[in-house]
Amino acid sequence: TMKPNRRGSAVSVRAAGDPPSIYGSPGSRTQIVEWLALELGQDIKSVNLNRAIMSTPEYRAVHPFGKIPGCKAADGTGIFESGAIMLYLADLAGSLPTPEARGEAAAWIIWANATMWPALEASRGKCNLENLFGPVDAILADKAWLLGSDLSVADVAVASYIKYGQLFFRMDIKAFPNVVRYMEQVEQREAFQSTVMGG
Repeated sequence: TMKPNRRGSAVSVRAAGDPPSIYGSPGSRTQIVEWLALELGQDIKSVNLNRAIMSTPEYRAVHPFGKIPGCKAADGTGIFESGAIMLYLADLAGSLPTPEARGEAAAWIIWANATMWPALEASRGKCNLENLFGPVDAILADKAWLLGSDLSVADVAVASYIKYGQLFFRMDIKAFPNVVRYMEQVEQREAFQSTVMGG
């Protein structure tokens, strides 16, 4: 389980009075962000949006394209794109203590959003799964989670899109036993069940 790094307490103090607001709707990528917040123990304010609100100037100040999810940071800064919001929450919780840790996590988040999910979505889960998941399976042969022995922001991004591929396209990952084990671990997590699976 991820634990906030106590060295990040200065950030937590700054945000303590006004947690970040996460804007979205049920059944969207908002649930990925909410899953991460639960795993990190990071307080957030979830705000459900409708299309009328998404087109307002107030919301466009948060997300200039009027999409979801969006995040109003503790200091009022607008952050958009689920991966960027996830990195912000991980930074806020102190779970990425070095530039190298942040870079390693960001690589997986960007891969999940810019490579894996577009390939799955465009092919309806019928793309070359060996190209996508063969390397992931090999990495998971030696460790429980992508970045080591604890679940991280990288796992939240990657596992969410694997699950979406299974749910939306009936994608079969049985050829990748370590990915299967990984997803079984993910699916047992209460925070995953209450967000990605329950949202």
